[in-house]
Amino acid sequence: MYDPDEQQQLDDIKKWFKRHGKKMAALLAVALISLSGVLGYKNYQHGQEEKASAMYDSLVKMDAGDLKKVRLAASAIVESYPKTPYAARSAMYMATLDFGSGDLNDARLQLQWVLDHAAEPDLKDIARLRFARVLFDENKYQDAFAMLDTKHNDAYDGLYSDLKGDIYLAQGKREEARSAYLMALNKSDAGNAFHNYLQIKLESTGGAK
Repeated sequence: MYDPDEQQQLDDIKKWFKRHGKKMAALLAVALISLSGVLGYKNYQHGQEEKASAMYDSLVKMDAGDLKKVRLAASAIVESYPKTPYAARSAMYMATLDFGSGDLNDARLQLQWVLDHAAEPDLKDIARLRFARVLFDENKYQDAFAMLDTKHNDAYDGLYSDLKGDIYLAQGKREEARSAYLMALNKSDAGNAFHNYLQIKLESTGGAK
């Protein structure tokens, strides 16, 4: 049955589309282009991370004794894929090797890069701890303490307190060292190697056995 009201509604809809249809089509096209851009960028990011991941895998399998070769490989990841997680991990890996070889200056530079660019909070916490160790080895005790006093994940409290104990002990502050070692001991799991190591440190400062 013919319904004049329904026909009027259909006519109104047709008129609306005739008046605004091109505009709506243009807006839809823009939306689709934007969505395509987002998806394309995500695919690009994924591709970048896959390449960086493969390079990082090769990096950690290299002979750690060939520092020149390792440094070139780590630098290639940092420079080519700086926004991927593997750039910061590569810098951290290089810092570890630099520290082990006694190159404290380059270790410091690598760790600073991690602190400035890493997106992973845990990686930054570890970088601060290692940076403090570098500063400690350079006898920059106050700078090391400042680094260790930076807010960090509670999971690293034991490691941070342990290093504080080492710094206090190097300054001849046995009481403060004992307190720091005791705090670290209380934050560690009984029975593991780190816990036993802390127990020895605590006893060496005259702490309870």
